[in-house]
Amino acid sequence: MTSPWRGTATLVGLARRRDRVRLVIWLAAVGLLLLAGGQELTGVFATAQQRQVRANLMGQPSGIFMGGPGYGLDDYTVGAMMANEYTLFLVVAVAIMALQLTVRHTRGEEAAGRVELVLSARVGRHAPPTAASLLLVGSTALMSAVCALALLTLDLPAEDCWAWGLGIGAQMLVFGAVGLLCAQLSTTPRGALGLGLAVLGVAAVVRGVGDIVQLHGSWLSWFSPIAWSMQTRAFVDLRWWPLLPCLALGAVLLAAAMLLQARRDLDAGLLPQRPGRPGARAWLRGPLTLGWRLTRVSTVTWLVALVLLAVTYGSLAPSLRDSFADLPGSFQAMMGGADRAVQGFLDLALAVMACGAGALAVSLVARLRGEETAARTELVLSHPLRRSRWLLSWWLLAGAVSAVVLLLSALTLAATTSAVIPLEGLSADLVAAWASYVPALALMCSGTALAYAISPRLTGLGWLPVVFVLVTAVLGPLLNLPEWLVELSPFAHVARLADGTGPDAGYVTATAVLALAAAAGAAVIFRRRDVPGR
Repeated sequence: MTSPWRGTATLVGLARRRDRVRLVIWLAAVGLLLLAGGQELTGVFATAQQRQVRANLMGQPSGIFMGGPGYGLDDYTVGAMMANEYTLFLVVAVAIMALQLTVRHTRGEEAAGRVELVLSARVGRHAPPTAASLLLVGSTALMSAVCALALLTLDLPAEDCWAWGLGIGAQMLVFGAVGLLCAQLSTTPRGALGLGLAVLGVAAVVRGVGDIVQLHGSWLSWFSPIAWSMQTRAFVDLRWWPLLPCLALGAVLLAAAMLLQARRDLDAGLLPQRPGRPGARAWLRGPLTLGWRLTRVSTVTWLVALVLLAVTYGSLAPSLRDSFADLPGSFQAMMGGADRAVQGFLDLALAVMACGAGALAVSLVARLRGEETAARTELVLSHPLRRSRWLLSWWLLAGAVSAVVLLLSALTLAATTSAVIPLEGLSADLVAAWASYVPALALMCSGTALAYAISPRLTGLGWLPVVFVLVTAVLGPLLNLPEWLVELSPFAHVARLADGTGPDAGYVTATAVLALAAAAGAAVIFRRRDVPGR
């Protein structure tokens, strides 16, 4: 009889070869971010007094929620600053990477029919999930090494650097195991990834609320695995034992996923599927309504996430205003007063939510590749439906949905902030700022549609603009990016509450025209290529 793990080594090599470019990009992005961010923090906050001003801000509830539990705030060294301000951001990034990795190599392979083909050869039943697990462990080790080596370039204590890097890797292992477990529950890759992201969101919120309740973490914080890595207290009072629960939880989740995989049918999930209607409703006869029907669950999920984020940002405004009074007079004069500081915070909050809306827009257009890969596009186009109408319907759906989601998030931000801080005309200002973001969202949709129209394999390039605007809009001031590079982002020309200025009309108009031209070009190109195409 064939061993249930036969062929595991071959599948590991195959998975490593398929992910070699993607993995290198992730590792390089994390390493460069830490190198650039560390060097910038070292240069900007060169003196202890400057770092202590930063510590006062990070010690407020808003800083604790968005950063860490606040270890080392009394003596804010560069190491404590890196650990306190970069840990949560990197944990979320590597967790998303791990979720995508495990779901792609398990549920994604099953949905594409490749696992069934592989198992028809002399390959054991447990080989595919085991290969995905081993690839996860190897990627975790590489990510830990990259994080530690990047901090070592800042002349920080070596033991603390390795402890912090292993903490990031431990979170990657935990959430990769969560993805592997979710792949056994859901019948689709999108459903498995959605479950994993929901777990990540809950863990992040629980950690943030638990650390706000009590400085350095309360009992509630320990219900989130994210808090465990932070409790190593790297660069302040190093202790290794909080990493053990992370490794234990990762091992338990991997074992549970393997056990569930052995007890279910191939291409089936353990969560029951709701049977569909025997016949479609009349309003589902068009491509636009069909697209909405297929994407409504993910759209509602993004809406809920961004609205909750808006509530969180709005509720943190009072603490930001209160902490402003503790700053030196020179900093207060430089920032232009408490109200302007709050407005600048709201500008940043709206930019972050706009990045989320852009990610939603790209994901909706990218759904076209999945429809074509699953041969559903051929079936739809066999009816009297023009190719251009099919493509442009998805483009219009993605643009409209992302704009509406961002509008509702902006209104929620205005309502939450106004409930705790009286700011005159806040709703109108945020709506005006929202309108200046809409052409940029349309351009993201058009870029993804154009890449898909040229070749389905290029659809992933649509995510590059999202990453670019996220780095320039959110991390640009921290990384001290060149002005010309920041100006290339469409998010750099929107209306700003803190400055009291409207959008750059010429740039916004050019962005809208370019978006329409790219959408028209995508429709023309899609009419001329084969379906399915390469």
